[in-house]
Amino acid sequence: MQIETTNQDSSKEKPATWAAPRPSAERNYPMNCWWVGAFSSEVGRELLGRWLLDTPVLFYRSEEGDVVALEDRCPHRAAPLSLGCLQGDEVQCGYHGFRFDRSGANTWVPSARTAVRSARIRAFPVIEKPPYVWVYLGDESVIDDVPPPPVLEWAEDDSFGMIKGRMEIKANYMLLKENVLDLTHFGYVHASTFKITDWVDLPEFTANDTTATYRQFFKESPLSPAYAVPLGLPPGIPYDRDNYGSFESPALQRGQVDFLDPKTNAVTGRFRVAHATTPINQNTMQYFWVLGRDHGRSPEELDAFSKFIQTGFEEDEAMIVAIQAAEDRKTSPVAPREVSVKMDTAGIQARRIVQKWMDRETG
Repeated sequence: MQIETTNQDSSKEKPATWAAPRPSAERNYPMNCWWVGAFSSEVGRELLGRWLLDTPVLFYRSEEGDVVALEDRCPHRAAPLSLGCLQGDEVQCGYHGFRFDRSGANTWVPSARTAVRSARIRAFPVIEKPPYVWVYLGDESVIDDVPPPPVLEWAEDDSFGMIKGRMEIKANYMLLKENVLDLTHFGYVHASTFKITDWVDLPEFTANDTTATYRQFFKESPLSPAYAVPLGLPPGIPYDRDNYGSFESPALQRGQVDFLDPKTNAVTGRFRVAHATTPINQNTMQYFWVLGRDHGRSPEELDAFSKFIQTGFEEDEAMIVAIQAAEDRKTSPVAPREVSVKMDTAGIQARRIVQKWMDRETG
């Protein structure tokens, strides 16, 4: 079931339309985009403060269970509202007790014994599609022209067992996007963990104005233990594998693997992954990953799978953090030349698509 919620309350005066900052040379992420702000399981009646797109955002659930997203900054003296508490569905600042409803309107200032109309904070549109809570921090006057959040069909399929995790990574979000669009790094970064060494040949690439995809079919290629064991097969067995993935939006990419019996061509297992990357700022990101498979679904197997995947993703983190650090420490007056090869096609197309998103914000 898909749950969609917004912060609109018809009983309250609606605030003026808010406009996002215009793009600058220091920012390579669009504001006018739906981004993952949290996992559904993270948002409850406890206040959750998070920096997203250089913006402080507060999440909580109303008493009816809807997700609310507000600016996490009291307009009085800039105290994070996430350090306060809930009074019913209103947020009370932990500094001087200012209260705000879910529309962002101030409802009470204790020292004034009344509400202060000018003490308004921004309320952000949200869409909850478990496992993700999506938030829109951009220009609300163009929100109807912005593509909706991508849908993960398999996340609602009861035949899939799922695991998920969140990482705060000190690197620009595009570094991880390019990482998961070029899987030839498997044989090097993950040589001792995933042990997937057959990503060598060039896959098939396709692209349009909104998406970039890759697809590679492996015919009777030896299955790594990471793939074989959950399928109940011996590691190294020759097996068919259909590997494909796509850049869905600046906020999300997905990867998919179908395992096929080479004798019957029947699909014997499906593996899915979603990589949601939300910039905290230009050089830091929130990484919300979700993986699902329709085999190896016992609690014990999924727990072991989660620990295994976390180790692999930490290997990715170490590499892209090192790349970001090298980028940040450039001292030469002449910028080094970046070299790309054909395997970078999907990543290059993703860069172009993101640039189109940025161009729309500048008109």
